[in-house]
Amino acid sequence: MVDILRCVESVPLQKSQNQLQSTPEVDVPQFNAEDNMLDFDFDGARFEDEGEALDVEVYEGAGTCYAGDGVTFLDLFDADEYAECRKENLFYPFASKEEWEVADFLLRSPLSMAAINQFLELPMIHQLKLSFRNAKELRSRAEMLPKGPSWKCQAIPSPNLTKSPIRLFWRDPVECLESLFSNPLFHDQLDFVPRRVYTTSARLLRVYSEWLTGNSAWEIQDQLPRGATVLGTVLSSDKTNITNMTGARVAHPLLLGLANIRMNTRNKLSSRAFLLTALLPIPQYLHSRPRMRGMLEDRLMHECLSIVLKPLMKAAEIGIMMSDPAGNVRHCFTPLAAYIVDTPEACMLACVRGKTSPFTLASYLEFGDAFRHPERTRSITLAQLDSIEVDPNDLEAYFKACERYRLNGVHSPFWVDWPLADPSVFLTPESLHHWHKEFFDHDLQWCLEVVGEQELDFRISVLQPTTGFRHFSGGISKLKQVTGRVHRDLQRYIVGLIAGAAPRRFVIAIRALMDVRYMAQSPLPDDDLLARIDRSLAIFHENKDVIISLGARMGTKKPIDNWHIPKLELMQSITASSRKVGALIQWSADTTEHAHISEIKDPARHTNNNDYDPQICRHLDRQEKLRRFAIATTLKRTYADSNPEEFFEGEGEEDEEGEEGNGDYDQLTDPRTALLAEMNKTRITTNYFSKARKLVAARCDDISLPPRTFIAASTAIHLNFDPTRTGLKIDEVANDFNIPDLGQVLSDFLQRDARNGAAGHGLGVARRQLIDRPSVLPFERIQIWHTVRLQQVSFYDASVVLPAQTVHASPPSPASGWPKGRRDAVLVNIDRAYEWPKSGLTGHRVCELQLIMRPVPRRGSRLTWRDQYLCYVRSFKAGAVDPVTGMHVLKRAKYANGAPVGDIVPLSQLRAFIHLIPQLGHPADARLTKANSTHYHSSFFLNKYFDKQIYAALSQE
Repeated sequence: MVDILRCVESVPLQKSQNQLQSTPEVDVPQFNAEDNMLDFDFDGARFEDEGEALDVEVYEGAGTCYAGDGVTFLDLFDADEYAECRKENLFYPFASKEEWEVADFLLRSPLSMAAINQFLELPMIHQLKLSFRNAKELRSRAEMLPKGPSWKCQAIPSPNLTKSPIRLFWRDPVECLESLFSNPLFHDQLDFVPRRVYTTSARLLRVYSEWLTGNSAWEIQDQLPRGATVLGTVLSSDKTNITNMTGARVAHPLLLGLANIRMNTRNKLSSRAFLLTALLPIPQYLHSRPRMRGMLEDRLMHECLSIVLKPLMKAAEIGIMMSDPAGNVRHCFTPLAAYIVDTPEACMLACVRGKTSPFTLASYLEFGDAFRHPERTRSITLAQLDSIEVDPNDLEAYFKACERYRLNGVHSPFWVDWPLADPSVFLTPESLHHWHKEFFDHDLQWCLEVVGEQELDFRISVLQPTTGFRHFSGGISKLKQVTGRVHRDLQRYIVGLIAGAAPRRFVIAIRALMDVRYMAQSPLPDDDLLARIDRSLAIFHENKDVIISLGARMGTKKPIDNWHIPKLELMQSITASSRKVGALIQWSADTTEHAHISEIKDPARHTNNNDYDPQICRHLDRQEKLRRFAIATTLKRTYADSNPEEFFEGEGEEDEEGEEGNGDYDQLTDPRTALLAEMNKTRITTNYFSKARKLVAARCDDISLPPRTFIAASTAIHLNFDPTRTGLKIDEVANDFNIPDLGQVLSDFLQRDARNGAAGHGLGVARRQLIDRPSVLPFERIQIWHTVRLQQVSFYDASVVLPAQTVHASPPSPASGWPKGRRDAVLVNIDRAYEWPKSGLTGHRVCELQLIMRPVPRRGSRLTWRDQYLCYVRSFKAGAVDPVTGMHVLKRAKYANGAPVGDIVPLSQLRAFIHLIPQLGHPADARLTKANSTHYHSSFFLNKYFDKQIYAALSQE
């Protein structure tokens, strides 16, 4: 830390640009075999209209840098007590880089000390001549590494009897926050200044994304001294099981994060953007009444939070000088930005009892109201507590006095001494518990009651499987202990499945709540989207009476005729909370509950299963030393091999040549960015965009033409290097794939291709107009592929590459379980003036992919056509949006003679995988299976709920 008195002059932070430039467009690739050249444009995908870049209003005078000589992460490393030894040997106390890598591997592995000793006794390992001979010596060397925030233990006295003494393990939260703030890996992922973002320069629609774009950060900045930097504190606490199946051992971790870290990085578990700050005690009070035991536990929770978070409260009041990753000294204040918890813990933190909203003044009798009740603000709760004149030490009398306001008996909330901390702001709707679990606990159960368990199980089991997604072949009515991922998987299909089998108004009510969930998960909600969320909630409340009248809301033994559902009331706070703290998806418990694995469960496996808390702290301390040492030595070696100034001198400045970065597409030159990307590769997603760029950069002699991986507009397309089958005659393929008009449509395509050149190919062109098509094809054989992989970038952020989706186009094969073939639906571009996903369905056609091929020229002959990959597709005719499901209805397109409309288009015109749900009717035909349900239906729903990418694209229309 730096003394503020040293800072005499203030250097104002340069105001960022008001216009965020959009990325340039990407053209459809063209392959020209005659000149053996490739024409690509890889400048990136673009999703904003011409001249409609976002407009940003920056808070003037915020985020001032007072000096540039602050203590950085590497400065602390160089100030370690063993720094002199590392001038000669960077990896001290280990003899060499290789020895450090062995030590790091062993200390991070799940091996016990006995297993490590056995490993080190191996003759081959003896040949390495390691400086440590056993696990004890290895751990002693690890203790010599530079350390982070240190742990401490504190006994908590209690006037009430407990089964065992109360101990609190914690570390200084300011040190933890400073560790995150100065982390060099986050150097380009930090924001310092509140801002208001608008969709256009007219500033009519406000956009809420990161925490600093919300109203709360702006209002907090208003109350701070000029030049102050707001560091939003993010907290999360939730009980988690340490042991599985046996023991019933539970931990209550308190995690701390920094809201200034951008949400894409903060929400990646591998970024380690949340640190374990405390292990809160879980006492067993000996009071005879369960309610009093619960009240005492709530009071202890607030008392422990007050102890742990007191340094942050002081920093929020007077500020503290901290250094950012670049060494810039800032006067920082630490308000509470968000507290991520489930519903019971939110009530406990808001000091209200069960069946009461932690966000508003609504009680359980008002949970079904169609409007939002007044907020439960800080001042209201404190005024209610002040009005209670009963002694808090008289437990039963105080608890009874609190009943008037539905308070839980906590007389001293932890946030009372935290400046600017308001439960109505830092407690937010949370996607995992409030939306997804609400769907499984309520919406899905209503659907099972109305449609019937057997019918709904059958309907979901006959959907055609999609590669990479769970297929519920056994139905859904008997699912037990499901995870949040299963909740989301079920949400993809439920609206289309109940359509036609449930009353119209019931489907509308279920669809309205589904729209709320999908829209609320947007990382870039604007005022228009928030208004649509409110409209969808209103539609649900207009139709919810049908759920009661159908008896769908069932209790254990009889129907329930009320709406005492807390999570339903919490949805009323989605729009208000989004305007305060930004996109709500960034406050999901998905990230923090996954962090329990690395912060609690994995360390617990290294204990002796007794007295977990101190052993967990000791293990985490060692793991953090290893991580910090790995980061420091990696950066030191990188800077030693190059000029370190080149990595800092341009930091924060615009590229003079105007070149724009494009996330994964650009080569990572900064070692800090590269190291963060390397550490984030926990689940490797093949980047076909990057692979295609490398193929283009390579010499044409070194790659096959046309290349198997290429980019078409905003989609990367990848084919396996070896075709599934090759050298097949056209008639043979037509027979195998049941495409009798294959030769004819190939001839039509070649004629159109000769006429149109590089222009896009349409679908459903009347063949009688092409009277000059050649009678003989210039080739006899073709190569075929049964699958193709399509990859897109995020609708909201073109730098985020999504996992590729496998699309099938295989022929009938009873032996493989697909007697009618396996053919997926795709989106085909038919007008280059429109680009997916920005334009939605406009300029595109949904088709069924029947065949993927490439013509093979006769041996010794010269190509007389453009060498490219082709596909045979059969079109669907898109009808109007169904007012009940909100989805497009598709029907198979046919000619006047009843023949299906089939066409050949270049593979480069494919844009995305499309999921279809057959209109099954009621009841569904019992002869249907997952392998034939698509084949025997001619009418489908275009399932916009299959993923958030498709939902966002189709919701623009």
